[in-house]
Amino acid sequence: VGLMLAVLLVAQGRPATGKVNSTFDKSVDFKTFQTYGWIAGQNAFDPAAHKTIVSAIDGEMAALGLKKVEGRAGQVTVRYLAVRSTSVDLNKLEALERKGADPAGANLTVGRLIIALEDAKSSQRLWAADSVEAVDPAAADREATIKRVVARMFETYPTRQKAR
Repeated sequence: VGLMLAVLLVAQGRPATGKVNSTFDKSVDFKTFQTYGWIAGQNAFDPAAHKTIVSAIDGEMAALGLKKVEGRAGQVTVRYLAVRSTSVDLNKLEALERKGADPAGANLTVGRLIIALEDAKSSQRLWAADSVEAVDPAAADREATIKRVVARMFETYPTRQKAR
């Protein structure tokens, strides 16, 4: 399963900031799912962010009509993987230092969130969504961003996709 998620990360590449990449198994009837359970993923480093991500995903799953059960007792499992990275714009850093300004303004922190839905029995990946977003420095803003991003990711869920 860990290998499958590593392949998912590499296969999809890094999405542009603010964009959601999504894949799903077209042979699956997602309307038949009634129950889901959580399995281990890669939790956010910040416990408050973890709690917000889990709550937002649970809310989206409930809106899809799925009932939460323990672990693999459901028809499908859900997990998320989160990573955060910070880069420094050296040109901006140099300019800030010349002005005597706070050099932290040259930092750009982004978070990557992957949500994966799998068959509970076979662990076959059924749907996955991936997004990279700028991370808000203020905790209150970060919570709102997480909720907005999770909602946007679930817009790509197969039963929510618009007819083409």
